[in-house]
Order: sequence, then structure tokens, then C-alpha cells
Amino acid sequence: MDACIPQDRAPRDFCVKFPEEIRHDNLAGQLWFGAECLAAGSIIMNRELESMAMRPLAKELTRSLEDVRGALRDQALRDLNTYTEKMRDALRHFDVLFAEFELSYVSAMVPVKSPREYYVQQEVIVLFCETVERALDFGYLTQDMIDDYEPALMFTIPRLAIV
Repeated sequence: MDACIPQDRAPRDFCVKFPEEIRHDNLAGQLWFGAECLAAGSIIMNRELESMAMRPLAKELTRSLEDVRGALRDQALRDLNTYTEKMRDALRHFDVLFAEFELSYVSAMVPVKSPREYYVQQEVIVLFCETVERALDFGYLTQDMIDDYEPALMFTIPRLAIV
């Protein structure tokens, strides 16, 4: 796909929301195994509702791979140096489905923050930064307390933010 449709790849920006231990080289293989298992009727342990919700996507993903294999087989019999539009379309469709399945599957396995949760977290961070800045201005805190990671700050900053 990197050679055939490098500019048409599905966006994978959501991967930054995955926990660090999830992002590794063989994630794609694990996802593919999960898709095949779900398409065959298996259920993810303790995730029955998520499994049933992902099953149609997993089936469509496996069908899409068959389309890609067929396009590649046809292409291999013709000319290996060019990519037909049929093959590009099949790869684009597969890539979009795989990205969608990746987000769904990983979100079912580990907690992945929604855009709303990220927004709320950013708001809290800004609130705490503004609170520290104002507390320094009013003399409630000293720069030394912040530099020394004073334990009392862990309780003071949220309380000041509420006030």
C-alpha cells in the first residue's frame, strides 16, 4: 500500500490515543487475527457486546482482503510494474476498513479517550496553569514550592482552581 497508494492511505491519527504498550510492530498481525476470529463467529472474552458490534466490520474487512488478493493476482498475471485502478480502489477500501477496525478493536480492549475526554483534560490543564499563575501573582505560592514539587501543592492547586 505504501508503494501503490502512498497519498491515499486512511488517516491513522487516532493511534496517538492508544496506550504506549499497545503500539508495537506486530499490532497489525494481532488485529488481523482478531478480525478473522470475529468474522468466523468467535467472541472476545468478556467483550460480547463489542464483539457483536465489530463482527459486521470484521466480515467486511476479510471480504475486502479477498478483493485485494484477487486484484493482486490479476495484476501479477499482467504487468508487475503498473498498478491498475481496480487494485488501487481495492487497496483504498481495505485500508479504510482496516483503520476503522483498528480503532474499534483497540478501543474495545483498552481504554481509549474520546475527543471529548481529551478536550476536558486540556481544559483542566489550562485551569490548573492559570490557577498556579494567579496564585504566584497573589503570593499564595512561591516559585520554590513549585520547583521543589512541594507535596502540599498537590492538594492546594485543585482547591485554588475551585475557588
